[in-house]
Amino acid sequence: MSQLSNIEAWAKQSAEPLAVSIKDVDLVLLQPLRHLSGKRLTCKATWQGQTVIAKLFYGPGYNNYALKEKLNLEALSKAGVNAAKLLHATEQGDMALVLIAFIDKAVSLADWIKTAPEAAEFKTIMSAMTRLILACHEAGFILKDPHLDNFLLHDDQLTLIDAGDITFNKTAVSAGDSVQNMALFYAQLPITWDELAYQALNEVTAEVNGWSMTENQWINLLINKRRWRQKKFIDKKVFRNCTPYICQQTASRFLVAKRSFYTEEIEQALKKPDQLIEAGQLLKDGRTATVARVEIQGKPYVLKRYNIKNPTYALLRGLMQSRAAVSWKNGLVLEMLGIPTALSYALIEERWGLIRRRSYVLTEYLDAPRAWDIFENECYDDEAKQNWANKIQALFELLKRSQISHGDLKAQNILCADKGPLLIDLDGMRTYQELSNFRRQFYKDIRRFQRSWGHKTVVEFMLKEFCEIKNK
Repeated sequence: MSQLSNIEAWAKQSAEPLAVSIKDVDLVLLQPLRHLSGKRLTCKATWQGQTVIAKLFYGPGYNNYALKEKLNLEALSKAGVNAAKLLHATEQGDMALVLIAFIDKAVSLADWIKTAPEAAEFKTIMSAMTRLILACHEAGFILKDPHLDNFLLHDDQLTLIDAGDITFNKTAVSAGDSVQNMALFYAQLPITWDELAYQALNEVTAEVNGWSMTENQWINLLINKRRWRQKKFIDKKVFRNCTPYICQQTASRFLVAKRSFYTEEIEQALKKPDQLIEAGQLLKDGRTATVARVEIQGKPYVLKRYNIKNPTYALLRGLMQSRAAVSWKNGLVLEMLGIPTALSYALIEERWGLIRRRSYVLTEYLDAPRAWDIFENECYDDEAKQNWANKIQALFELLKRSQISHGDLKAQNILCADKGPLLIDLDGMRTYQELSNFRRQFYKDIRRFQRSWGHKTVVEFMLKEFCEIKNK
């Protein structure tokens, strides 16, 4: 077995450290951090008695990728940009290696965002992030994909650690290209941070280079960039094998699941989803869909099966994307945007060759009342109802800012959990680029929500602003 084969096998199942030698470098690989099968591996390692980050390049064009990483790191350092320190680079046979300094007790910007920082801390770090990107632009560097995982945070200092996907020009980046690139970075943040992020951005850009934009201009730019990110990271990747997802496919079955979720126990349980439903607690048993609370290893989930109504329906839907697949993708879109929803875990489709039959989606279970229960239950006083009204209105505002329509926004499809209201039943959700089209669909959403009651209730004053959207 070749050394490259050993490295690939280790990256997929790294139980023990792996010793490797590449030309003049002896390494011990400790922990994989990012793996692109057949192409490259980034991992924590030891070299000459110190902890380092090792980037191994292989596969077609590996030497060009490694050389670009090395040259960009050198150029960033020369320009005074706070980037990873290059320690060593070498090449041998079918593999190249780039070693960079390890920063102890640092966290990626992606992991830091997940800690839900306080507003003041968020604004401070985003101001520093904006300055770092602007410094790159001033030096002639454009970050083609400024991913949150490509920046480390340590003692309030940010470091760029991935220089492979950077374009270098001899002159400073233009203001127009700079703001487009900045928006590509900010589009990754949860939409709930947009207002504060805009404040940090505008303050820094006004100070550094004297330009600014209105909040509406910025929101429209973010929508465009988030659509781009959806096409690149959601529309295609969530249906195939890649770093975040595992995919299994035969002539009779298709499955895709979050890799971090998909254990051997989960795999065994999902081989017979109907048995899970039969053993679970039915939440809905309709002609088009069956929904059950199921348990896997003592943990509750929601498993929804989309049924085949009749042979004609089976033929019409058989070659189309299944409703479960649409729901799975839409759930991941909302997760990417930071719009509250029940987390999606797995998609299953029964297939007969190319023909799709019944399909299933496994999601998070939340023991929470629905919006209907809140406003129709006398256990909730007027103050509590008003509080939930405000929270639901804020949820609708997130949809509006993202130009997303739900498609079936009845009160039963909003759960009022401890952490706030969230959306479920997403197979009718659509994203839109044209504002006029979105407004028509969003207006229908709001009207559908109102019809949940059929009489005037607290929702009338709660939705006053949204009911006027058609005329705006």
